[in-house]
Amino acid sequence: WGANARRKKTIATYHFYVDDYRFQNIWLHPEKLIACECREVVEPNFTLHLNMPIAYALQLLYKKRWIARWLQECGIGVWVDLKVSEKYRELNLLGVPDGYNAFATRGYSDNIAGLTTELEIAKRVSGCDHPNMLVYGGGKGAKEFCCKHGLIYSEQFMIAKREEGLL
Repeated sequence: WGANARRKKTIATYHFYVDDYRFQNIWLHPEKLIACECREVVEPNFTLHLNMPIAYALQLLYKKRWIARWLQECGIGVWVDLKVSEKYRELNLLGVPDGYNAFATRGYSDNIAGLTTELEIAKRVSGCDHPNMLVYGGGKGAKEFCCKHGLIYSEQFMIAKREEGLL
């Protein structure tokens, strides 16, 4: 979200692993996601800093969960965003029902331990040994982790564009 004009109707899934300013307006106008005709979204990844007051973090978690629920009611599939700081991992699951099986996170090749923890969370919530989980970016290390665990890996948009010679 925020990297291309949303007039293009060919993008099936949007994620929000970008700077928060690029998607802050989604809270005020979630219908923009309906207008772009996507079929699925990853919940908005509002940044939750370790030093952030819990009350403010709960507000941001509420926003992403409200948007997710509204989009589901409009027929759009939703991937639960697991990329939050360790302090908020359990709070991040508020409103996610047991058995839910669509998760996403942002990968970092220097944080495979974090991916391991997020995979364990997805397993616990979904009740599946091999949950439906998407990892966005993270380079070779994250891609290898995904292959090893049967996860979906998506290369970072800007890196893919650079490799295609579009940048």
